[in-house]
Amino acid sequence: MKNRVSHVGYGNRKPFLSAAAAVELRAEMDRQIDAQVVEWYANVPEAAHLESKNVDSAYYKRNLIETAWRIRLLRVAESKALTEIAKQSPEAAQVWANYEMEEMLHDELFIQDLAKVGVSREEFLATEPYLSTKLLAGYFSYLLDHEGPLGVVAYSYLVEYVNVKLEPRKLVALKESIGEKNIGGQISHSHTDINDDHPGEVWAAVRHLIRDEQDIAAFRKYLEEHQTVLALYFKELADDTIGADEKTAV
Repeated sequence: MKNRVSHVGYGNRKPFLSAAAAVELRAEMDRQIDAQVVEWYANVPEAAHLESKNVDSAYYKRNLIETAWRIRLLRVAESKALTEIAKQSPEAAQVWANYEMEEMLHDELFIQDLAKVGVSREEFLATEPYLSTKLLAGYFSYLLDHEGPLGVVAYSYLVEYVNVKLEPRKLVALKESIGEKNIGGQISHSHTDINDDHPGEVWAAVRHLIRDEQDIAAFRKYLEEHQTVLALYFKELADDTIGADEKTAV
């Protein structure tokens, strides 16, 4: 009788991409993200606001609140993703588990910075996340239910690549506008991303999850779709803070 056990990652575990092909594909994906960043700065409202000299206080505080909530919401789906990844590739699951271990409690870093600018933990907990934040968490759940874990991992590659590339520049600006002693949590978060090579870590999982050309095409699409959902958040953030201030001033 044939063994009925399946979905435990014991099938063909040889990566579809050779080491050289994986390096080449990663470079292609990085170029796509670079192009998306250019589009982001051109089209997303207040995309570079945190890099400006005069940071709106409400915008800054609410962005920290939403970042902490986003980590809290997404870590639930990302933990569920580990189960689905393990069904496909124990190698990818091992990498993903280690990455999640390093990121799991980073909401506290942003909550610490909130306290330094006068937002208490109680106020944070009483603030319901934006609809756009909930939609991102909902998209993760959809992916896991109907398309698999690759799209969830694609999100982490997108944000880790962008964070490592752009966050140092933003932190330099925030040191001037907010004060270095007030952004210690964000600095710690950035140091983890850079020093632990989170883009490289996530890409190692991606390599084991990509099984064919269709997966490569899907990964490209996931990068675009995640940017679209994140743009909804930044529009909502700008409308609710800077936009609200401007309406009040009229």
